[in-house]
Amino acid sequence: MTHTTATGGQPRLIAIDWGTTSLRAWLMGENRQILASRRRAQGVLSIAERPAVARAAEYERVYTELTADWFRSHPTLPALACGMVGSSEGWQDAGYLTVPTDLAFGPETLTGISHARGLLHLVPGLRIASHWDTPGDLLRGEESQLVGALELVGHDFAEQTFVLPGTHTKWVRVEGDTVTAFTSVMTGEIFGLLSSSGLLARTASPGSTDDGAFDRGLRTGADRGLPTELFGGRALVLDGLLAPASLPDYLSGVLIADEIRHQLPKYATSGQLVVCGAPDLCGRYARALRRHGVQPRVETEDATARGLWTIAASAGLIDHDLADA
Repeated sequence: MTHTTATGGQPRLIAIDWGTTSLRAWLMGENRQILASRRRAQGVLSIAERPAVARAAEYERVYTELTADWFRSHPTLPALACGMVGSSEGWQDAGYLTVPTDLAFGPETLTGISHARGLLHLVPGLRIASHWDTPGDLLRGEESQLVGALELVGHDFAEQTFVLPGTHTKWVRVEGDTVTAFTSVMTGEIFGLLSSSGLLARTASPGSTDDGAFDRGLRTGADRGLPTELFGGRALVLDGLLAPASLPDYLSGVLIADEIRHQLPKYATSGQLVVCGAPDLCGRYARALRRHGVQPRVETEDATARGLWTIAASAGLIDHDLADA
């Protein structure tokens, strides 16, 4: 659990990103200023396996504990959340907007949850409809991140591709303010599973980051296939050509290289490519993209908090005068 606090400013909004593996919250003031923030490892996966009634009670308990001191000082603050908290495994299903769709969120698009301290508003996710021979796609939380990212990079390009690294990395094509396509890639989740259980986890050992091993993973060939390349990491360790502590970085390189190999031809057709997210992951994706001759724009500011502020203003939860201050 982490906390950060800034001094000054009048609180206007509690903004929350409640995702699959983590929970982040911001106390925000005028001009999108982050007055305080906190992060906990209490993502939806830590709650979703409970029965429905117990699940709702646990969501409310965690939310109340997270925001209690903020509400004690500012009991009338509006609160807005995005992410998996609005999924079918979350506190309440907030639904989806179907792509293609504008990144516009009025009051009618939000879902409200009544609780002991008032009302928590949920942002809907985005979906691509499935067909009998083609599975669709889903995202939650990244819609708010995209709203913030578009504010950061501007609208100079008619078409832009956003790569949003995470547990389920998203590749999103945006034309103006309209999301026209996106793809979810489970690179982060697969890396987490390989690193925590199974043969490769037992082969690895703790150690510091090894950029050389990551680059070695990026250089793996496409002809042998991903499962073969992953197992090759164990052979390298046993043959003394890769340190056990470097195996996780090698696997990260293999996985990200495979992801980019498949997604880049589809998405980097025109306009600029923006990588937006946590600095360490953005650095890895940018490093991998440059191997393909792509010079991405990298944005590591927390776009999700910015996006939630903008959505709150659009939905009338905070004054437009304050939002535009």
